[in-house]
Amino acid sequence: MNMRRAVPTLFVAVAALLGAMLLCPSSFAQEGVTVPETKQVLGLEGVKPNKTGILVVEKGTLGFKFGKKKVDVPANSIEDVITDKDSQRAIGGFVGTLTMFAPYGSGRFLSLFRTKIDTLTIRYHDSSGGLHGAIFSMPIGKAEDVKKELLAEGAKTTIPIEPAATGPAPATPKKEEPKQ
Repeated sequence: MNMRRAVPTLFVAVAALLGAMLLCPSSFAQEGVTVPETKQVLGLEGVKPNKTGILVVEKGTLGFKFGKKKVDVPANSIEDVITDKDSQRAIGGFVGTLTMFAPYGSGRFLSLFRTKIDTLTIRYHDSSGGLHGAIFSMPIGKAEDVKKELLAEGAKTTIPIEPAATGPAPATPKKEEPKQ
């Protein structure tokens, strides 16, 4: 008796779950990449150098939001995406300028006060075919995610993404030369 009631109830539950998945496919799709605290160092039209904002890659575009404004670059117009790791001074302003006058040899100590960042450089064409470039700096570990998402959205690159290392490289045995 209990089995006869359990099967229809299970069938209805599975059908409701499948129906919900079909009606809401966007909730299961990848949302793109959002990187807050991104600095546009140079290059985007209509954006002053060193402007801080939010970098967003979604729906085939790379967007940079700053204040109430947003600049979009279509991913398929990006002909090169390059990432790198860098560092910047952690001490800025007047005190940072005074460190230039520190005695010779103190550079090693002052180099301890640097923060690591990722850089993202893009080369793209505007709607009239003009070639442009833009450089972004962002928190460490974010640039590769942005690059992967841009490539998935249609951007191109001259430097392919390196696969993650799974362990130490296999050792190749050295062949011994015969002694004479």
